[in-house]
Amino acid sequence: MEKKGHSQIRGHNMYIYLLFIHIIAAVTAIGAIICYPLIMSSARTVGQAKFALVLLQKTANLPKIGGILLFLTGLALGFLETDLFHELWYLISIAIFLIILVILAGLHPACIKQQLTLLLQTQGDDLPDAYRLIRRRSAWLEGIANLAAFISILLMVFKPF
Repeated sequence: MEKKGHSQIRGHNMYIYLLFIHIIAAVTAIGAIICYPLIMSSARTVGQAKFALVLLQKTANLPKIGGILLFLTGLALGFLETDLFHELWYLISIAIFLIILVILAGLHPACIKQQLTLLLQTQGDDLPDAYRLIRRRSAWLEGIANLAAFISILLMVFKPF
């Protein structure tokens, strides 16, 4: 039986620590993403929608921070285990992450801003049709982000190819 050298043990420990941070970052980022549609689907009035949108704006940093950590630790894990860069599931996970990043860092915040701006100009408590139209686009983006996150989790757990 071959003994592990000190640097091999240290490298293994680094991998475990990075994997732990990677998992915590995934829970933080994906947990927030999953909650977006749940929060927004409960808004029935202008006041409720304003509150829900402000809440989404306040929690928008969770998927951003979690996503950045997820990406960096994922790459770091790849550099520690360079064979990962030859695994299709790993490469597809990175591509999916970039799709989620475009949605959550660019497209979705713009939709939230449009919705909030529209609601601030709305008199009364009935949600206007223009809001509902923008909200549908936002819900569609949230659905894509959730599906992408789900597929990414499947790829990382089952490593099908």
